[in-house]
Amino acid sequence: MNRNFVHSALFRLFAPPLFGAIGYLLIILINNTVEDAEKFFSRQEVYVCIGLTYIAFETMRLAIRRLEKYSVAIPIQKRLLLQIISAVIPSLIIVSLAISYYYSYFIGFSIGRSEFKVFVLVFAMTNLLYTLLYYSHYYLMKENKERLLEEKKMREDLEADFSSFKNEVNPDLLYESLENLILTLHDDVEKAEEQVDQLASIYRYGLVNRQKELTSLEEELQAVSNLLALQNIKYNQAISLVNDVENPDSVYLIPGSLMITVNAVIRNTLISDRSPLQFHVYREDKDYVVLQHRINDRLLQHEGSLQVFHRLQRSYTFFCEKPFVQVKADLENYIKFPLLYVAAENPIEMV
Repeated sequence: MNRNFVHSALFRLFAPPLFGAIGYLLIILINNTVEDAEKFFSRQEVYVCIGLTYIAFETMRLAIRRLEKYSVAIPIQKRLLLQIISAVIPSLIIVSLAISYYYSYFIGFSIGRSEFKVFVLVFAMTNLLYTLLYYSHYYLMKENKERLLEEKKMREDLEADFSSFKNEVNPDLLYESLENLILTLHDDVEKAEEQVDQLASIYRYGLVNRQKELTSLEEELQAVSNLLALQNIKYNQAISLVNDVENPDSVYLIPGSLMITVNAVIRNTLISDRSPLQFHVYREDKDYVVLQHRINDRLLQHEGSLQVFHRLQRSYTFFCEKPFVQVKADLENYIKFPLLYVAAENPIEMV
């Protein structure tokens, strides 16, 4: 929608007959009663009114064209005043001269003063209505343009947030794993090599999926298993995960979303042999994959992980209308990931 509809060929062709016919009916009704209107109705005069409306509309349209070209930077209030002066008034003058000419040379006598005033009044109303239609559409286009710019900016922000979310390197996990690795090297070299492989798998997973918008739940669960293996070195196997989702390879999530969520929960939960942390993953109807765990919050929450849920909410709005939600009921926490579906076999890749 780049130009106003008054410049379209359809409006220029079909609007004047409609406005002209309505204007002629108004003139008859003003000068006569409803009963007498049929007696004085004349097709010739209808055609004259339609022709005058063509003249009026085209005169105003040409003036508007000039204003659009040379008064872009002028405030809208001054532009409206200029349009009335340069479009509406000249149009009325031309219509008035045309009416006088028609009566003088085709009818054979001059138009009466009262009839002339009625003609001018009706066409003045028509011209003002034309101007009102023009500016209503002008403001509509302006509002739509502003909304499109807002949506574009919002989309760019979401894409930037989504990109940073996927490509994020978790420094806390890296340093903790390296510290555990140093300790393990003194006791068991083979176990240390296993930890290196697990840590490498986590970061390899992030690199492989960097250009993907979606990944399967099965791949996410594999990455989470490597994460839990590293975390269980610190928590002495007190963390576990139970998966009750059938065919996890057909369920898609944002890459890293499940793993980052699990890591955030671990960092904000008190974990010990007497108070283990067990995750339960299952499907809720056809809308969500749910990550459930028992609440046992730390006194001091991890600042960086608290932002994870907000970023996940923003990232999931990029793909679907269903929200990413977290519901706490009694002593249980339910983190719900909206189910995402793709038509192709492989996850969508960003261009």
